[in-house]
Amino acid sequence: MAGYYYPAEPDALRDAVDAWSRREAPPLPARAVIVPHSSFARSGAIAGAMCARVAIPRRCLLIGPSHTGSRMRWSLMAAGAYQTPLGEVPVDEASAEALRLRCPFLEVDGSAQRGEHALEVVLPFFQRLGPADLTALPIVMGAEDGGEISRLADAIAQTVRMSEEPWLLIASADLSQHEPRDRAVRLDRAVIERIAALDGAGLLRLARERPARMCGAGAAACVLQAAAALGASRGTLVRYGTSADAEGDPHAVTGYAGFLIE
Repeated sequence: MAGYYYPAEPDALRDAVDAWSRREAPPLPARAVIVPHSSFARSGAIAGAMCARVAIPRRCLLIGPSHTGSRMRWSLMAAGAYQTPLGEVPVDEASAEALRLRCPFLEVDGSAQRGEHALEVVLPFFQRLGPADLTALPIVMGAEDGGEISRLADAIAQTVRMSEEPWLLIASADLSQHEPRDRAVRLDRAVIERIAALDGAGLLRLARERPARMCGAGAAACVLQAAAALGASRGTLVRYGTSADAEGDPHAVTGYAGFLIE
């Protein structure tokens, strides 16, 4: 997606990430974050503000929705690396195997991640702001079954508990889709309340009932449930905006939010 969703030239990409993620205070440890996955032009300011607030450990798990029409309900990339203009982020292979053993319905297939922007577009922020030995555990989901989401959240929490290192769980999700700006902001308010309360099940119900579906509600719900199982007690909204704020069409906006889950 380099050159389309974000700059393809390394120096330009570093400059863009740095411009949107200036740290005005020391970063905070967190169990999880929620970040948007639109283009840098549309949601880079939201993603950057969020990433600037969090202390990024070596081990990161990323989960996001599928936009490619993959047949996979759940796709785990268990080997190899994600590559951006800033370099490669290797997959945490040992942790991938540990998670797969705890959650057998995860299908090991990197092909479902090929061409998928939901995870790739957020990686440059974590590469730039995180440690040089950053690793990733990438999951793309093509289903939003509540039972499976709960099972995966439990498996993630168990895998993290068994680790001797801190983890950061990252959900890639956008809010309202194709709504007039005022209506999108009103609809997004209810979603933000569910996330702040760490109510993953409530978020899924809301996403199914509302007329403007989230893109990545399942990913956000999974991370909220896993973070809560690991002791998180609150979600803090770092920044909210819409595509209209970035000179998009005010009559058909997408909502974006960055959350710190502590």
